[in-house]
Amino acid sequence: MRPVGLTACLLLFVLVAGIPMVCSINPPEDFEYGSEDAAEFTDFFAMEAPAASGVVESYNPAGREPSSIRLADRSTSYASYQSTYMGGNSLWIMGSSSWAQRVVCPLGAYLSLLAYSSSGGRADFYEIYPDGRLLPKSYSFYPGYSRLIFEADEVGRHILIFVVNNQPSNVVIVDVASGGWPPSPGPAPGPSPAPWPSTGSARVIFSSSWLRGYSVFVDGSYVGGDGQGGDPLDGTYSLNVAGNQYHILEISSGGRTYSERGTFLTGYTYKLNL
Repeated sequence: MRPVGLTACLLLFVLVAGIPMVCSINPPEDFEYGSEDAAEFTDFFAMEAPAASGVVESYNPAGREPSSIRLADRSTSYASYQSTYMGGNSLWIMGSSSWAQRVVCPLGAYLSLLAYSSSGGRADFYEIYPDGRLLPKSYSFYPGYSRLIFEADEVGRHILIFVVNNQPSNVVIVDVASGGWPPSPGPAPGPSPAPWPSTGSARVIFSSSWLRGYSVFVDGSYVGGDGQGGDPLDGTYSLNVAGNQYHILEISSGGRTYSERGTFLTGYTYKLNL
């Protein structure tokens, strides 16, 4: 497992009914971006530090709603997002006209992050660096939306998430490109960048050293389980879920239910250890 997967495994540790469940994210292999790849995302970053850098501000989107919400390789309207939003903690990268959960930006750029928490309060904010280092920070978030600044200080993939009231937000990804800004004319040297995963599926693997014969539900629907439908009775069960979508995963056994929820990105593997 790559270092970032191990770090994410520690980061996304949650307690469900007193039982530890761990989630790890393994990013696509061998991706590299040049500064020209950031051209698609110019409305999401600035090369000069804003006045509010280092300060958490309250933010009200009323009257300045984004024209679109970008979820990986697809977009939806803000109104549609509001009507289907589950109401949990959420994290976004704010552009001049849209919000996104993943962008490419140049080294040294500054991005505005929007963190939503209905209650606000103490927030544990985590950044996983490209080499797997974990940088934890603590903020005081306002009820509703809080705005803070992210500095792209190292080339590679940065994974961002926060936790308020023991509830994690979705993951936000910032791919920091090599090369200067604006990009130089002509093709970038080196290998071609790996594309952002297209719409497809995410792999989920449940594993337990002590629980056997459990049933698995996705968004309330039974999909199978350990030792069921030909699956070996070994505490491990794997399945695919629709990628780039929010899902509620549940394990049920002996009248007890353990759950994990969040946005599962296409092309990623999520290991949930009970």
